[in-house]
Amino acid sequence: MDSHSNSDFPASGRALVVMGVSGSGKTDTSHAVADALGFRHIEADHFHPEENVARMRAGTPLSDADRVEWLQKLVVEMQRAIDDDVGFVLACSALKCRYRDLLRDAVPALRFAHLSIDYDTAIKRVGGRAGHFMPISLVDSQFATLESPEGEPGVLVVDASQPREQVLEEIVDWMHREPGLEISEREGLSAAPLDSANSEAGKGAELTGSPIYSGKLALGFDRITDWLMAALLAFMVIVVFSSVVLRYAFGTGWTGAEELSRLAFVWLVFVGVASSMRRGELMAFSMIRDRFPHLLRRLVDSVSWIMVAVASALAAMGGWNQMQFGWTINSPVVGYPLAVAMVPVAASMVALTVLALIQLVNVWRRQPPLPIAEANVTAD
Repeated sequence: MDSHSNSDFPASGRALVVMGVSGSGKTDTSHAVADALGFRHIEADHFHPEENVARMRAGTPLSDADRVEWLQKLVVEMQRAIDDDVGFVLACSALKCRYRDLLRDAVPALRFAHLSIDYDTAIKRVGGRAGHFMPISLVDSQFATLESPEGEPGVLVVDASQPREQVLEEIVDWMHREPGLEISEREGLSAAPLDSANSEAGKGAELTGSPIYSGKLALGFDRITDWLMAALLAFMVIVVFSSVVLRYAFGTGWTGAEELSRLAFVWLVFVGVASSMRRGELMAFSMIRDRFPHLLRRLVDSVSWIMVAVASALAAMGGWNQMQFGWTINSPVVGYPLAVAMVPVAASMVALTVLALIQLVNVWRRQPPLPIAEANVTAD
């Protein structure tokens, strides 16, 4: 398989973690992927302090405190590769969702290739390894700790019991695709936006980027906006459908249906904009930007996010002023204050301003603070 220049890959295709339980073949597979792509290889095992290695040799699982220094070293190595403007492949177990989120916080464009394997095969492989510090007794804890990453953004699940060449081909082929394509391909759903950029024949602008932030706050924000959009869409369907039925079946109608459906549509659009921006799902055109050197890309991104923040703040101020004015004016049919239509405008523009500022910080952020209680990454 031919190796590829780092310039052949967008930022979202130049950072990969090959993950899985011990015995899944992370080391061999990650080395082969790094060689095939021309990327730097980072082996997580090499960054364990001697004390950690001694504990694992004795069959003692590591504590949270034991893993903090190790995780910090991995973050530093990933950032070093980014600073050197080279792609990298990190071989690391990353068995729990919050562990993967910590790595994503350090490198937002990070992808994960999960080498899925059954328990018996893992035991057989670990038992047949010579000179490695992971004893068979710790394989049980690995499977007990594993939280499947399937369904998370930027994750490919590969059957690691296949021949190594087939596993390598799947991962390398996936790294050349735009993020998000693997979901629709694996599930057979038409969840991707209908745009030529989502097909192999039309790889142009990326429609999906990395989420601006993650964690419980992000999940709560997504849950609120998703339920609100679903409620608004259901309300629009009920209002319009009932109006049509009344008009054609009973010869009457609901005069306020059109006005209320327009109001719901305004809310739906602006709530959707805030939700899509958090998830990184707004359309972006980065063909020229991706050709710039690393530092210049950061400067371009910074200017872009400053412009987004300023424009959103101005729109939020305009929405607030319209709200103040609209409380004194009622809609002509239903009679609700017109200020109600401006509430989502002001709220979503405030959200966009905050999100743009967070992303501006992310552009220049190096090593994020590591919460000790969450820095519990299971050793390979």
